[in-house]
Amino acid sequence: MGRNLGRTPPAASRATVFARTRKTGNSDRSVPIPPRTLNPAPPAKKTTTETAPTPAPAPQRRSGQARRHPRRPLWAALVALLVLAGGFALWQRQRAAAQRDLSAFTVVAERGTLPGTVTATGELEAARSVNVSPKRGGVLEKLFVVEGDTVRQGQPIALMDSGDLRDRENELQAQVRQAEAEYARSRSEFERRRALYTQGAISQDDFASFRTRLLTSQAALDAARQRSSQRDVERGELTIRAPFDGVITQRFADPGAFVTPTTSASANAGASSSSVVELAQGLEAVASVPESDIGRIRQGQAASVRVDAFPDRRFAARVRQIAPRAVKSNNVTSFEVKLQLVDPQGELRIGMTADIDFQTGTLAAQTLVPTVAVVTRNGRPGVLLVGKDDQPTFQPVSLGASSGRNSQILDGLKQGTRIFIDLPPWAKKSNQD
Repeated sequence: MGRNLGRTPPAASRATVFARTRKTGNSDRSVPIPPRTLNPAPPAKKTTTETAPTPAPAPQRRSGQARRHPRRPLWAALVALLVLAGGFALWQRQRAAAQRDLSAFTVVAERGTLPGTVTATGELEAARSVNVSPKRGGVLEKLFVVEGDTVRQGQPIALMDSGDLRDRENELQAQVRQAEAEYARSRSEFERRRALYTQGAISQDDFASFRTRLLTSQAALDAARQRSSQRDVERGELTIRAPFDGVITQRFADPGAFVTPTTSASANAGASSSSVVELAQGLEAVASVPESDIGRIRQGQAASVRVDAFPDRRFAARVRQIAPRAVKSNNVTSFEVKLQLVDPQGELRIGMTADIDFQTGTLAAQTLVPTVAVVTRNGRPGVLLVGKDDQPTFQPVSLGASSGRNSQILDGLKQGTRIFIDLPPWAKKSNQD
């Protein structure tokens, strides 16, 4: 013992220690730590460049953990995605329907009175107009007027080429001279036979025979003179004259053109190919009044006329004539009303488009809608109501009077009902028919 006091104990005996204690059951036992070498590691050599540390490997998942969290099936994910997409689309559709703004496409039917005015469209026409043409066909030799000239009744307008009229006149004049000579001879013989008959030198039959010859020659002379006078009339007809006072509004032929007779009172544009000029007298407004408003128009009723050429001016007029028969065009029935201008101005021209306002007085109060809201389906008038899902729904109605902008609804629509004045973009095609 005394010999080992100054020495270092062996390494194995120093490394063996009881440092960990594991509790098992009710007993404690010590677990020896395996011996390890206590020799220090040799010192590392220093280098000029330091090496970056190597990253630690990622921990691997244990097989037991993978069994505890299985992967979801792919079909379940797809079903969930479809359900979410359908729900989102339905929500968007309901939200869009709830946010539709109907104010730009609808109005509310209101109760009110129409102003005492009926508005209609028309144009300015001549009160009297004819296409002037010759009484006999021929070549136009001269034209004495131009468009815009004012002419009087009987004033020469044009001259036709006489052609062979001069030759025919000479022939007839020769026939007249021959008939005059025959008549003179027959009369001389009759005078001599009458003296002999008075003296009893000839019989009564001979005297009657000469008397018959005298009457025959006289009739032939009258016929020749009549034919000659007809040529004089024909020559006078070569000059085309104005049938009444008026203004030359249009020229259809020039000198050298061949023209033919037409009806003297013809105002048909189709007759222009055989006419010389158009002659017009006076100026009037012709309006096309709808059937629903014709009951408010009376003869002699006051009206005002506005033309596009002078939009700030109104020309006074009165109803002169109401057509006894209606005119149908595109399933619209209207009546032609002619108005006489009280003080026609020189600025107005034939063919100008006109807006005519008839003064009719105030009407009784009714349900009113804009005229543009009135539609027709299967020949029946109606309006488009706001139906399910804001879709237009046709509602037949009975129409009353119209002022042009608004129309009366006598039956089929109540006050306060919202109706469409224009089809919305979401309207179904079946509702647009």
